[in-house]
Amino acid sequence: MKAKAQTKVAAIVPARSGSKGFPGKNIAEINGKTLIEYAIESGVSSTAVDKVFISTDSKQYEDIAQRAGAASLGLRPEDLASDSAKTVDVILEMLTHDQMSDFTHVVLLQPTSPIRPKGLIDEAVSLSLSFSESVVTVAKVEDPHPYKMKRIVDGVLEPFLPDGISEIPRQKLPIAYELTGAIYVTPVLSLAEKRSFFSENTIPLVCEDFVNIDSEKDFLFLEFLVKNGKVEV
Repeated sequence: MKAKAQTKVAAIVPARSGSKGFPGKNIAEINGKTLIEYAIESGVSSTAVDKVFISTDSKQYEDIAQRAGAASLGLRPEDLASDSAKTVDVILEMLTHDQMSDFTHVVLLQPTSPIRPKGLIDEAVSLSLSFSESVVTVAKVEDPHPYKMKRIVDGVLEPFLPDGISEIPRQKLPIAYELTGAIYVTPVLSLAEKRSFFSENTIPLVCEDFVNIDSEKDFLFLEFLVKNGKVEV
């Protein structure tokens, strides 16, 4: 009988410095701590994660991350430091380094999606290991529901989906989910083969609260929620 292959889990925190919509968003501070630090500390505190890595194009960000407990493989190559670079390509480049050759699973922790309740990473990794599939965190869409969305075509407002669907009473609408961005877990082999954080049968891990920080307005909303005890980061 063959011995079961040993699993080894790497958490990767991607933190590019050149955000245009909200400059410096990855080092914006909540209660005196940067979003990078929150992401790294959530990975370090997870019993399912063997090592946390930072991926950045900034020496300043790298220093912050290393002080928080992350390892670094050096700054990103220039072609992966632009705003058009895909996160999956950044991760795949990191996996070519010898220091990451024995990792079997990757956990992506985006600083800009900082709401990760204690134990959530462990649960996500456990699901991925059990089913050999990718796991992503999602939350129920409350408002607006996708069926109610509109678009403008040639200056005229029309339903985004086929005519009639948008008229379905809200009580009869199917439940819809959106990605929270907080946690992605995927087997390395699947990531390399599909060049995606989604596998053949991706497993959703449903969460209640999330905030994706793309703008200063999003960050101010997170600050409000934290200050009023509505969420924890």
